[in-house]
Amino acid sequence: MLVREKMKAAVFLNPGETVAAAARRLRKDNIGCLPVCQDGRLLGMITDRDIAMRSVADGRNADKMTVGEAMSVDAICCTTDDSIEKAATIMREAHVQRLAVINDDRQLVGVISMTDLEGGSSERRPFEVIFYKEILDHAGLPHHSQLMRVSVAQGTKQEAVGAAISQFEETKRVTNWNTVADGYDVLSIHIGETGESIEVLELTSERDAEIRPRAHALWEQAGLPEGQDARFWEQAALDVDSEGRSPK
Repeated sequence: MLVREKMKAAVFLNPGETVAAAARRLRKDNIGCLPVCQDGRLLGMITDRDIAMRSVADGRNADKMTVGEAMSVDAICCTTDDSIEKAATIMREAHVQRLAVINDDRQLVGVISMTDLEGGSSERRPFEVIFYKEILDHAGLPHHSQLMRVSVAQGTKQEAVGAAISQFEETKRVTNWNTVADGYDVLSIHIGETGESIEVLELTSERDAEIRPRAHALWEQAGLPEGQDARFWEQAALDVDSEGRSPK
């Protein structure tokens, strides 16, 4: 299979854009690098490390420094006619996760990532897990007050939630996240067919409201053991999700 069959539409920056704008775009798309093009021709790549080393570390003003000044000119790329095996080898040897794809005239025609080659782009993607405390606003209506957002670079939703809970508990110095937070929402991020960043927010408060009393009941039935909260939560979650899939 050739790269042209797996690549996605190219999202790129102009060399005249500011480093601040580039940083915002990298954060929005949750990626570490973007191609830099002039009139469609690939000039280089700008990475989060370029921004850190050439702008922040040198005390440059990110709102005035341009992408052209900060970018790396030796962009690692492949062509549309390369095999996906060759593209994967290039990425592994260069220790990068994505490549610019060019044609014979060095025109940027797409991008390809290791995730694309592994065939998991629809399931393994960046997530943000947002922990919240539920409070009442001035009108007496429930409102989510954000406690912490945890970004997870890649994985399934289940893996992302697990990693986020561990980080939340470590940061808050608690053994069980729900002693501090009332719930969490999950924001999944992926790149659309035309290269745009698409965010989907899954509100988990209603699901958690069903899980919490069931998990507590399981814990009580087991004799109130310590350090096994996650096991009871997972069992209750499986029960709730199974019932949700069952025909009514």
